[in-house]
Amino acid sequence: MLAYVRAQDWDAVLTDKIDRRYIAYEEKEFGDNYILALPINKKKITLQASMYEGQEVNLLLNRYFSAAYKKHNFDELQTPFVCVATDLLTGEAVPLTKGYLPWAIRASMSIPGYFSTVKYNDRYLVDGGVVNNYPVDPVLKMGAEYIVGLDVQQGLVKSIDDLNTIPAVIDQLISFYRVNANKEGYQKTNLYINIPLPYKTMDFDSYDSIIAIGEKVGREHYNELKALADSLNAIEYKPLKKYDSRPLDSIYIDNIVVEGNKRISDSYFENSFGKFEKSLVYIDDLETEIRIAYGTKFFSLISYEFRENKKGGTDLIITVKEADPGYLAVGAHYNDDYSVGILLNGTFRNLLGKNSKLFADLIIGPNVFFRALYMKDNGAKPGYGAKVEIYSFGFNDYEGHDLIGRINFTNFKASVFARSILKNRFSFRVGGNFEYFRFKSKLKSEDIDSISDYNSYGNLYFAFNSDTRDRSYLSTKGSVSELRVEYVVPFSKNWVEEFFSNSLVFWLNYEQNIPLSKRLTFRPGIFLGGTYVEGLPASSDKPHLDFKLAPAQHWFYMGGLTSNNYLHGFREFTGVKYMQKYGQYMAVFRAKFQYNFYKKLYLTIRGMWVPTNGMWLILLILSTSLPDMAPL
Repeated sequence: MLAYVRAQDWDAVLTDKIDRRYIAYEEKEFGDNYILALPINKKKITLQASMYEGQEVNLLLNRYFSAAYKKHNFDELQTPFVCVATDLLTGEAVPLTKGYLPWAIRASMSIPGYFSTVKYNDRYLVDGGVVNNYPVDPVLKMGAEYIVGLDVQQGLVKSIDDLNTIPAVIDQLISFYRVNANKEGYQKTNLYINIPLPYKTMDFDSYDSIIAIGEKVGREHYNELKALADSLNAIEYKPLKKYDSRPLDSIYIDNIVVEGNKRISDSYFENSFGKFEKSLVYIDDLETEIRIAYGTKFFSLISYEFRENKKGGTDLIITVKEADPGYLAVGAHYNDDYSVGILLNGTFRNLLGKNSKLFADLIIGPNVFFRALYMKDNGAKPGYGAKVEIYSFGFNDYEGHDLIGRINFTNFKASVFARSILKNRFSFRVGGNFEYFRFKSKLKSEDIDSISDYNSYGNLYFAFNSDTRDRSYLSTKGSVSELRVEYVVPFSKNWVEEFFSNSLVFWLNYEQNIPLSKRLTFRPGIFLGGTYVEGLPASSDKPHLDFKLAPAQHWFYMGGLTSNNYLHGFREFTGVKYMQKYGQYMAVFRAKFQYNFYKKLYLTIRGMWVPTNGMWLILLILSTSLPDMAPL
């Protein structure tokens, strides 16, 4: 039991948090920049009925009680068992003595407002502690004649300073209704032991201290417990039972049954879970596949149950609760490169057909950006989609360190693509784009626009992306990479013909996060980009107009500190002004040392090197991590 307790990441278990590597790639792309999300259901913005569904709690209970899946009468367990839940509709205490053990335990711990309600034997159940947190009567009805009661309740909180979290407030509220039930239970207890715990309901990470307190109190009552045991043995000696049950590590599955899906097609589950049918299934592999499905965010809850079939074999029951069809999210940003921006996001799943996703991002500010992505997700099999991007932003133009003008990019881009996702970690796309682009240059010495026309372009591309980081900002482990190859064709028949030509553009970006200690992370990276135009190379800095060039939006630009730019070819570089250097080739080597010196505060030493001058530029950055997006 100690090993099981210490093996958990309790923060993740209690907050439905899965490792980021399981989250679908497009969900990472669109969901990392927002701190608040509101669900849309039945054309209305709503609030969720609970903070968490208990996704990881379900998996944990299923794993550790898997050996008992054939025992539907809890009296038949090695130690007869009962737990108590509360009927949410009637307020009645419901002793749970039969059914599927993990679900019974899950129902009995569904703290209202924190965990979602559990439907169990056609009743909607929440934590039994709402009406009876010291259930002596159900144990007496099972045949117990002598009650030893261990109680960690400390009564109502007396100081408002201690009601500083949502779980603490919820626990205080439901305590009002169970006080009388507790008193009745205490009166029927033969040996009562109170364990004073200076911890709150969700302080699971303090398990070592809690265990130590429990052992200390237990030893204080050792003589009473020993005398009781000796008395019972004197009446009738019973040897200790042999407790040898262990969680299953694998099980043979005959059939797969999916329950609860309405908007997600059966074929989606066949693609993801069909491989488990009529085969030996390892629990680790099953949990991985469930987390990958949960990471698509089609579901607010996805769990499983082992069920004995009529032939004596075992069926795997996949139970899903589909997520709300839409969400609105909001965020904000400010930096020296793109100025201030309000970030708005709309996410809609299964709105335009089964297994579909529609994302839309809008940045409102001096530098406008909009993008929308439609995707058809076929699970483990390839899917397809379309994307629209609109942006308009400006940056200064330099000759060396001298400011000579300003450049503005405005682009309308539409693309279609086929894509394949491997375990939500790797994305492959093949597609085509159409661009309607304006490169507007205003020279400092002349109050005229040297270039201001819109022109049309098309390109075919292949892209490979991977993202296994633990978080998108201030990562401490995992990697992110992008390999992209584009063949760009100018369509316009005007001055563009003089300068721009069909071009093959390719680049590779890679960053690895290597934890050196609990607080220190080494983050090396590399960016390599190149252009092939009519067989001739272009210069690596300011291109010479004797050669044909790639279109300006497909050049490589370097400078500034912003890692998330509007264009793929825009790359940060410490010590160089925003987009101060540009050309048709680029090689940048990066190294960062990131130190978490206090809570969510980080110090970063950044060093970057380009082969052309052989110089390192080093900068110290003080950063803070952002909270995860919080659905309400």
